[in-house]
Amino acid sequence: KDNATMIVTKDEIYKTSVSLSSLEEKLNPKEFMRCHKSYMINLQRITKIEPYGRWTYIVKFKGINESALMTSKCYEEIKKIFG
Repeated sequence: KDNATMIVTKDEIYKTSVSLSSLEEKLNPKEFMRCHKSYMINLQRITKIEPYGRWTYIVKFKGINESALMTSKCYEEIKKIFG
């Protein structure tokens, strides 16, 4: 099993062996959110959140074609943050 973490930026995709949990500890929680067991997102880059199934959402970002999954629990948190 490949335990690599992919870091997607506007210009590049980086592959690292650093775990998502480790990155989560280092990043500012006001700017980044662990929105799913497999995804951490930059809150400032969100352009759209769409339903994807019953308990999941798809998150789209400014300037990149990659998207992320978000749990319904995190979606509720996002709604509180952005009102």
